[in-house]
Amino acid sequence: MRSIPYLCTMHPLLKMIREGEHRHQDFKYFLSDARKIARTLAAFANTEGGRMLVGVKDNGKITGLKHKEEEAYVVEAAAHVFCKPAVTYEIKEWVFEGKTVLEVHVPKSLKAPHKAPSENGRYTGYLRKGDENKVATALEMAVLYKLRTSKPLSFTLDSRHKRLLEVLKTQDGQNNYDVKTLSRLSLMTEKECIDVLSGLIAGGSLPHPFTHSNTP
Repeated sequence: MRSIPYLCTMHPLLKMIREGEHRHQDFKYFLSDARKIARTLAAFANTEGGRMLVGVKDNGKITGLKHKEEEAYVVEAAAHVFCKPAVTYEIKEWVFEGKTVLEVHVPKSLKAPHKAPSENGRYTGYLRKGDENKVATALEMAVLYKLRTSKPLSFTLDSRHKRLLEVLKTQDGQNNYDVKTLSRLSLMTEKECIDVLSGLIAGGSLPHPFTHSNTP
């Protein structure tokens, strides 16, 4: 008698949940504060893109949503009212064992940096680092602004660039940029240092400070 192989395929939603929260994924039990959600959307858009699974607890338990239309409305407000500029996203609905989960996918943006209200209401740039949204530094924001420009990133190395590159050669972990130390050693103001350093990073002469990830 010929045996028939047993095929077992995992539900796509379970595959995503199995990864846990990481640089490209965040779990949300439910949505209520559009300003807070805007930070997550902006962080994904500013970094490498990502997705929110709404209706899933931090521990990966699927709770589902009773009012998915209300959750979708909060996402709409977060992306188009509280993110500046507005963030592009797509929503996909998953149903598992009768429970509804919304997947909110945010692509990496060509219009970065996007800002969202901080806890004190000030519009701030955010980046996704590990499984958290972190406030972007002045250097990181400068890099994002330079990467957004439609003009070619080209320049002639002047004495400031060369001096900064020489200083960087003496530093351990060149992509952990300490602007205060670098500005002092390269004889520049912090503003000048950020301008030069961000240009070198955006132009590809130096490692990017926040695009590297070990997560899925």
